[in-house]
Amino acid sequence: MKTRGQNSGFTLIETVVVVAIIAVLVSIVFGVATRVQEQGKIRLCKDTLAIIDTALEQFRDFGYEYNHNDYKDKGLAFPLDCNNLSITNPNPYLNLQDVLLHAIYPPIPLVLVSISGAYDSKFAGSAALYLILSHIPDCRATLEKIDKSLLTNNGTDGHPMDVSIINQSTGAVIAKYPFTVIVDPWKTPIQYDYYPDFANYAGVWTNYLDYRNSAKRTFPVITSAGPDKKFGTKDDITNRQ
Repeated sequence: MKTRGQNSGFTLIETVVVVAIIAVLVSIVFGVATRVQEQGKIRLCKDTLAIIDTALEQFRDFGYEYNHNDYKDKGLAFPLDCNNLSITNPNPYLNLQDVLLHAIYPPIPLVLVSISGAYDSKFAGSAALYLILSHIPDCRATLEKIDKSLLTNNGTDGHPMDVSIINQSTGAVIAKYPFTVIVDPWKTPIQYDYYPDFANYAGVWTNYLDYRNSAKRTFPVITSAGPDKKFGTKDDITNRQ
């Protein structure tokens, strides 16, 4: 009589155990890969902030400052005064149009600045910063080291933003530049902080210039919201760390 040989295949329990082990291994590998990828983003972010920091130091060493009589109080002495500015703000000390105009084009009469595209005014300072620094040769060479994936001129509506220098008399565009926003590896725009706090300034506007000069930082703070994409949390990354 022939005897039936033993079954050499896996039993159901053995198969389940093998699948479970593979799942655990995949989970471990995925977790390690995710942490490595996140650490890579953090390093890239810190490197990017260090590049901006270097460009700001070059700007300071360059001694770039406007002496135009009408704009001597709004010139570009270090640190750059381009934080939390809106082109629609009517206050003379918070006029992004003047800052950009005299940064990227000679101060001549009958010339206007226009920004096309929708943007968040709280990030306008960092975009203005990039535009101004990119017009200074040494600073521009430094900024070119920023990973291109972290530069965008797309506005909040997804359309490109541009800064145009316009002849007021004819309406002709004399020059056009991309209004470039620097984002962190998590695609959140960076913040440029020039003042410790002026959002709740309660004085009269005639005293604002004195307040501005007394409250300004000795060196600007550039901040990334970090992996959680929220400013003011413990994972924020700055150029002062």
